[in-house]
Amino acid sequence: MTAKMMNVTGSIKAMTLAAMLIAGAAGLGVLTPTAALAQVKSVADVKTLVKPELPANAVEITSAMKSAKVGETITVRGNVAMSKDAFVENRSMFTLVDESTRKGCCPPSDTLPDTACDIPAEARATVQIIGANGKPLRAGLNGEHGLKPGAEVFVTGKVETANGTDALVLTVVSMHVPKAPLPTGFFVEKLPENAKDVSEARKAGGGSTLKVGDEVVLRGRIGGSKEPFVTGRAVLTLMGRGIKACNENPDDKCSKPWDYCCETKEDILANSVTVQVVDAKGQILRTDMKGRRGLKELTEVIVVGKVASADGKALVVNAIAVHMPQ
Repeated sequence: MTAKMMNVTGSIKAMTLAAMLIAGAAGLGVLTPTAALAQVKSVADVKTLVKPELPANAVEITSAMKSAKVGETITVRGNVAMSKDAFVENRSMFTLVDESTRKGCCPPSDTLPDTACDIPAEARATVQIIGANGKPLRAGLNGEHGLKPGAEVFVTGKVETANGTDALVLTVVSMHVPKAPLPTGFFVEKLPENAKDVSEARKAGGGSTLKVGDEVVLRGRIGGSKEPFVTGRAVLTLMGRGIKACNENPDDKCSKPWDYCCETKEDILANSVTVQVVDAKGQILRTDMKGRRGLKELTEVIVVGKVASADGKALVVNAIAVHMPQ
């Protein structure tokens, strides 16, 4: 990044986030896109960029910061900064931060801190929506299309600026804004202790001994039906190793091996658990699970949670955390 590109003195590290955004909004430097990828005329038109499908394999901001290259198109996941300057006034630009920096969720605007500058530069990215003139729209995005401080956002965009350490600017190609974010830290890196295979736990618990409120750590693979993920809800089905997926059976050519169609419905039920993520009121979160951190059919995961329902046949667990073995 050169002084000529910025048309201001000093380096990007010395600038505040607000200064970066204002400079970009005015089209004075690195935030000016090289091509108008998303040509919209008004904030109302932004809805054409908002997609209902959650994009798969989105990377976290801190990871994208290290790997992004100018000109490529990437998909990142983050949260709108919890600050009053998260959105640039009268410009279609906002600050997206890594989940690790998230502070609560969506407090009243008058309690937000003034600036996001206390968030490490390597954990925040600038996101912009441009018009046909190649510059951000002259309208703010706060409160539009689900965007607000703290909102979880998946952004697929063209990398306009990236230095591998503490600068990342994206021009939106498309966005997905879940109606409800997963709890902070839901995906954990540390391997949970004492995990039991779903089939083993179901057999040992027998349904009659497992009761509501019991804490469980279960290991299994996503499957059990043609659609083991519930669209628009944080719900999936986890299968134990007590029965085989179709692709583990010799000469089986099933197109959807995760549906366990070679097994009886009774055996599938006895070796499965429904996993759901709920809010403080016990309501299932209105967001997709498929695609998050690469989750897909037959992905193996470890779920930490509490039994929500156990009637001797079906088992439902409210997930508190999920670990994805390498």
